[in-house]
Amino acid sequence: MIRALTIFSCIAALALAGCGSSSSSSSTSRTTTHRTVTRSASTSVPTAKFLLHMGLAFGAFHHFIYGPVRSGAIMHPLSHPMTVVQAGLAALFISHELNLAAQDAQSSRAMRPVTAPLTAAVGRLRALKSSITSGSFSLSDLQGVATDMNRVAALARSAGHTITQTVPSPSQLAAGVG
Repeated sequence: MIRALTIFSCIAALALAGCGSSSSSSSTSRTTTHRTVTRSASTSVPTAKFLLHMGLAFGAFHHFIYGPVRSGAIMHPLSHPMTVVQAGLAALFISHELNLAAQDAQSSRAMRPVTAPLTAAVGRLRALKSSITSGSFSLSDLQGVATDMNRVAALARSAGHTITQTVPSPSQLAAGVG
C-alpha cells in the first residue's frame, strides 16, 4: 500500500508538471554544470535559447525521471526517497523548460517546425494527470513523452542544430520551477 501510494505521488508530481502556467519569464543567465550547445554561426538568440531550454528539459527528464522509472528506483521509494523528491522537482522543472522552449521556438524561424511535436510533449505531460487520476498510468505513457521529445530533437537536428542534454543540479531544479 505504501509503495503504491509513493509511486502514485511521484507520478502525480510528473503529471502536475503538465499543468503549470504557460506564462513565464525567460532567463538565460543560468549556469549549468555540463552545458554544451552546438550551434551554427547563424544561430539566432531565440534558437540558442530554445537549444538551452530543450537541453535542460532533456537532461532533467532522462536523468531524474525516465532513467529512475526504467531502473525501478522509483518503484522502491522507501529505499530511494531522494530519487522520488528529485523526480517531483524535475517534473515541474521540465514543464517550465518546455514552455520556455515553445516560446523560443515560435520566435525562431529555424525552430518553428518543432513547435507541433513540442506542443504534443507538453500535452502528453498534461495527459499524464488524467491517466494517473484514473489509475491507468503505464510506462508507455511516459514513453510517449520521451518519443515526442526525441521527435523535437530530430527536427532540430535536421535544421542544423543539436540539442545536447544538460543535467541540471538539484538546486537548479528547485530554482527553475518558478
